Amino acid sequence: MSLKKVAVIFVEGATDKEFYIQLAAEIRKENGGSLDCDVEIINLAGIGHYKNYALRKFENEIKPKYKEAKISVALCFDTDVFEYGKVPPVNMKKVAKSLKEAGASFVTEVKAVRSIEDWFLYDADGLREFLKLDKKTVIQPHSGTSGLERLFKKAGKTYIKGGKCKGLIESLNMDKIYPHIKGEIDGIYRILCVKKK
Repeated sequence: MSLKKVAVIFVEGATDKEFYIQLAAEIRKENGGSLDCDVEIINLAGIGHYKNYALRKFENEIKPKYKEAKISVALCFDTDVFEYGKVPPVNMKKVAKSLKEAGASFVTEVKAVRSIEDWFLYDADGLREFLKLDKKTVIQPHSGTSGLERLFKKAGKTYIKGGKCKGLIESLNMDKIYPHIKGEIDGIYRILCVKKK
């Protein structure tokens, strides 16, 4: 009998978690409505918590829940904090090493180049509709968190990075986002044991 497979997706914040839940659902649909593994998506509430919290969650929650399972892990994070800081907030290679030593069969990094908000901006129509902005409202791609914050401000709302934004992710059309991020989400397909189409 083959080992049960589990895919653990660690993310930085509440909005990220909503996005990866939606992404996993889309990949499941793409794969005929099922996946060959259980999926756990865990919000670490900030990049700094990858240092110790990811390992604690893995050892105290995931391993006891999935005894005798083959567990693959994706460390999902934005790259902007690594570009601008002199000292990176966390060494992801060390995090991956500690997870492997604790029993993860495979660990991969899924990097949102600059920020996950850049991914959201690929669906300009979805954002305009969600924020009830005029269809002529210009949405700048690649403007990340600050671009999303400006859009929300135009709509009289506030976007808080890492916070939960009810309805935002559901308003986005993954088909419009996918073509732009396929290279960045390879690791998700890999841990979900699905071949990318």
